[in-house]
Amino acid sequence: MAKLFKKMLLQTARQSGVFALARRLSHNALRILGYHGIWTISGYQYGDYLFMTPEQFEQRMLWLKNSGYPVLPLAEAVKLLIQGGLPSHAVVITIDDGWASSYTHMLPVLEQLNLPATVYMTTWYSEHQLPIINVTVDYLLSRAGQRVEEKAAIIADINGRLTLGERDKALRRFATDLGIKDEEWYYERQFNLMTLNEIGDAHRRGLDFQLHTHCHRWGAAPPDRLAVEIAKNKAVLALACSRPENDFEHFCYPSGYLNPAGDDVLKRNGIKSATMVDQGINAPGTDPYRLRRFLDGRSVSQASFEAYLSGALEIYENVQSKFPTIRHQ
Repeated sequence: MAKLFKKMLLQTARQSGVFALARRLSHNALRILGYHGIWTISGYQYGDYLFMTPEQFEQRMLWLKNSGYPVLPLAEAVKLLIQGGLPSHAVVITIDDGWASSYTHMLPVLEQLNLPATVYMTTWYSEHQLPIINVTVDYLLSRAGQRVEEKAAIIADINGRLTLGERDKALRRFATDLGIKDEEWYYERQFNLMTLNEIGDAHRRGLDFQLHTHCHRWGAAPPDRLAVEIAKNKAVLALACSRPENDFEHFCYPSGYLNPAGDDVLKRNGIKSATMVDQGINAPGTDPYRLRRFLDGRSVSQASFEAYLSGALEIYENVQSKFPTIRHQ
């Protein structure tokens, strides 16, 4: 009910000129869109904010291309945000994790429309080409309609196998045990990340790669562990992209986790910005290590997408926080 009310309210706001007013009021703020991967296989769809359909992504990018909003490379946008001088309504496109579908389905759309984008790439699964185990297990259980309290133990058991081959076999056997015998998810690499060769090819074709840790871990880890994650992440990306390690200067917090020790680690490693999963636009003076975004997904309406870019969604959320009863309309 709340989602329907929000959708109707935003549609009314768009038609009544509120979006246009919000654009004028927020013209100097940086908008950052956040994506993950594309759902490439048939049948049951999983992961609302993790995978969207190819058609929806293409429609979003086409709308953005024709919107008049200037789409900037991440590094340029961060520099202008810090220094001042962003063009009005500047937008950045970011893609988290580096799913294989970002290479096979997102990159061609971005190329066709000549839109710059940054992939925040986590690298362990790029070096070791397995499906990401925790996500795949969750998908398999969800597809089978099972709620298993021991999911963490199942994931730990598969991850605990000594070799990558044994983990791979255990994962596929788990799918068979659940009665999921077709393996389209496996052969289409739905839950794999890009290979190192794919990263290199995408980089040569203009896709920017930046840091997301090596093992997608941040959380409450001590500073020395965070530094190791950054160092390994840089080393793999430098190899794949044939670039110096110090060229990787931007970071995305895995799963949005903020660590009090993280800022010092990032600064010591030459990182100039960091993005979160928190929703919002970034006004001049925003801390570059606390950049907010808008996570797009299958269930996100076009009205919400346009509301974020106009700045109207920021107004809506601020009003909602002051009048919490709106959440229950």
